Amino acid sequence: MNLTRALEVALPDIPARKLAESYPRLDPGTTFREHIEDGRPMVRIYVPCSGGMYTFEPQDWQLAQLFNGERSYEEIAELFSNQTGTQYDLESVREFGDELEGGNFWYKTPQERNILCLQQSLEERRKKLKTRSKWADLSEVTFPAFNPDKFFTWIYRYTAWIYRPWFIAVCLTGFAISAGITATHWQAIGRDTIEFYNFSNRTWVDVFWLYVLGMFVVALHESAHAHACKHYGARVPAMGFALIYLTPAFYTDTTEGSVKGSRSQRLVIALAGIWSELMLCSVATPIWWGTPPETLIHNGAYFVMMLTGLMSLFINWNPLIKLDGYAMLCEIIGISGLKEDSTAYTVAWVKKYIWWLPVEVPYVPKRRRLGFAAYALLSGAYSYTVLYVVARFAGNFVRNFSPEWGFIPEIGVAMLVFRSRIRLLVNFMKFVYLDKKDRIIAWFTPRHTALAALAIAIFLALPLRRESVMGTFSLEPAREAVVRARVPGTLMQVLVREGEEVKAGAVLARLSNLPLQSEYEDARAKYLVASEEANAAALRFRGYGEALQERARLNARVGQISEMTEELDLRSPIAGAVVTPKVGDLLGAYLRAGQELLEVADLRTLRARVYISEFDLSKIRQGAPARLQVDGQVRKRDTNAEYVAARPTEKLPVGESEEGLRGLNGPHFFLVDLMVDNADGTLRPGMTGVARVYGRRRSLGARGWEWVANFWGRKIW
Repeated sequence: MNLTRALEVALPDIPARKLAESYPRLDPGTTFREHIEDGRPMVRIYVPCSGGMYTFEPQDWQLAQLFNGERSYEEIAELFSNQTGTQYDLESVREFGDELEGGNFWYKTPQERNILCLQQSLEERRKKLKTRSKWADLSEVTFPAFNPDKFFTWIYRYTAWIYRPWFIAVCLTGFAISAGITATHWQAIGRDTIEFYNFSNRTWVDVFWLYVLGMFVVALHESAHAHACKHYGARVPAMGFALIYLTPAFYTDTTEGSVKGSRSQRLVIALAGIWSELMLCSVATPIWWGTPPETLIHNGAYFVMMLTGLMSLFINWNPLIKLDGYAMLCEIIGISGLKEDSTAYTVAWVKKYIWWLPVEVPYVPKRRRLGFAAYALLSGAYSYTVLYVVARFAGNFVRNFSPEWGFIPEIGVAMLVFRSRIRLLVNFMKFVYLDKKDRIIAWFTPRHTALAALAIAIFLALPLRRESVMGTFSLEPAREAVVRARVPGTLMQVLVREGEEVKAGAVLARLSNLPLQSEYEDARAKYLVASEEANAAALRFRGYGEALQERARLNARVGQISEMTEELDLRSPIAGAVVTPKVGDLLGAYLRAGQELLEVADLRTLRARVYISEFDLSKIRQGAPARLQVDGQVRKRDTNAEYVAARPTEKLPVGESEEGLRGLNGPHFFLVDLMVDNADGTLRPGMTGVARVYGRRRSLGARGWEWVANFWGRKIW
């Protein structure tokens, strides 16, 4: 038997008693400053022993300053009554002190802190260690912090010049140069930024360097906040490292800067982090621009640009998430807890007035209510979007190595990220159920039940929605023509380039055929001679018929060769755009008769070819209205089904593949053509998307009955 364990159960720990009774006292290192918040004076206090910031009204702060550890509650009550001219009793002062004691406000010596730790029971500490160890929750793994105040005090002595106007001007110049390089190379940088942050096509080496450079950038970011605090005379008592969903994250305690700094100084402290990243980006951008591609320094600079460029700027300055942009917004509008207050107000309002739940809505001035609701909704949507993107990152990375199983870590990370939100949703649904259960049961009397059934039946019988069929499509020109060489020749001149608009009959290119041209000149000369001989025979009245026949024969020959010579100019049979790439590369090449040179397509009207399953073909007719959306575009385009094939096609729909198990024999697909107006020129052949072709309006009941009838009718007949 374990004797130690038996004693722990039988003899629970007795809380340690204080060595001596003492009165509360203020931390000697406390710093404070009065600020104007929400139009009224408030005092911000930073307490080093607890590492927290507190906000007091001036009168409460005046009372708190009287607690020096030596005065009794009676003495403090008497002294404060004399200072304010208002009578305060002993119990009021004692309650005030006890409230601050619960908030860990008062100063405690190291010995008192040790005694306080001993007062926690051994069982509670064991439960805490079991339920939340350092590695128990991968959503936030926190490592021990350290005190960097001496280091930043030392380094500030040699780097205080970065706040000088001349250095700020140098930084702004560097920002402008980087912005110019980014703008001129935006086609590549914008595409690579999205590719970089979606974690597709990544290797383990890329992940390693991403972590290394990411830790460096984040450390620089947080160090900049600490450096700005030292610039305004505030202490930096803690700096640490954590993993947020296994992503490196540093944190810095700049609470004293928020207490001692004015509004403009607090804005500078919040701005310092992203300013440091922009400084790093302004150095990396010219290096990337001026170094040879595919070199180590070139690729390293580009990697730094991706980490510290526009994406980082947009994320850190976005006020919808609690980062630097949020802190700056709170300082500008003077509301310190904007996200918490707006979310609490909006959630309570929805619960009370939408769900009719018995909750109390926090009071918010009328001028703020609309802004609070808008900010809470936008912030919530953005926060959930960020969490969704985090889950997608994991799936994209695993798909690089195993495309079939990438969904498993994606779902796992999503469950890990959204588990607290799912728990809140479940609790809310339970709350709604318990609150409404009795009233709903009481409402369903026989009469009300009959009325509800009648309303549901009417709703199911109303033809509210149209039947529709969805399918993928690929755009192609509705009218196109191939320009070929009708006669052989050497391509001597190309008069158009890819994408150029041409008119019907316009000359696109010119060929050269010296034998043909020589033959034309020879035939023309012989025709002229034959014409002279025919005229002379007419004057002599001898051999005139033979001369006329020879002239006619040569005239036909000249016309035939002339038509062939005109074919050396290749003309466009239709009006449209040249869609063949790199036409000029064939310049000087010999083209055989019938050889294709280029293709002209009329892009003002495109054809969307949609493949509809045979099971859905009965829902649509020729001329039926349709709507399509091209991938990558928000706009939806209305059109009609111009053609519905009478026979199935052998071609598979866009995105389908013959690989994989198909079980029973797959359905046949029929081709449906949709003509799309492209007068604005925003569409191109080859674009893909999803189209929806609409049928007649039918009720939900009829559609449901048809589905059941078809389900059984396929097997029972």
